[in-house]
Amino acid sequence: MMIALSVTLGTLLGWHVYLTAHNMTTIEYYEGIRAAWLARKSGQNYRHPFDLGVYKNITLVLGPNMLKWLSPSSLSYLKDGTSFLTSRDSS
Repeated sequence: MMIALSVTLGTLLGWHVYLTAHNMTTIEYYEGIRAAWLARKSGQNYRHPFDLGVYKNITLVLGPNMLKWLSPSSLSYLKDGTSFLTSRDSS
């Protein structure tokens, strides 16, 4: 039972670390698969617009202080929640 539970929770942890590293929700991931397919079909390249790089994505989600990443509690670094950086903004 412990092995099955560990594999299940480990898989979910890995999935959410991947999503956080790419600054995506699950819905954005699946929409991105379709967008990438459509872009390839038309000869273009698709890049998720909110993916700013692993470190920047993690600091946007968990905060700038690495010591608080395992227990994120302070929300003072968050803005209004209606506008977010895109890859076009940071370049």
